[in-house]
Amino acid sequence: MLEHFFKSLVATVSDPYQCNRITDALAAAGIKFYCKSKDVNRRNTFDQARIGTLGIKPRYVTEVFVDKENADMALHIIHTLS
Repeated sequence: MLEHFFKSLVATVSDPYQCNRITDALAAAGIKFYCKSKDVNRRNTFDQARIGTLGIKPRYVTEVFVDKENADMALHIIHTLS
């Protein structure tokens, strides 16, 4: 929750290979990053406890955050990867 105050979201990816490419490039540039993974198909814990999974497979997305002062350089690095 505090990442919205001190960090800036630079990428949201669902492919683990693309996530590794981004984090490797940021680490090589010396930019500290923070990754947060979440299941997009699950809204909250209470719905899953009440109805079960019902055969719904999880779909994970990873959000990559960096410090606000490094956001512009991180965005430039990420756009050059694509």
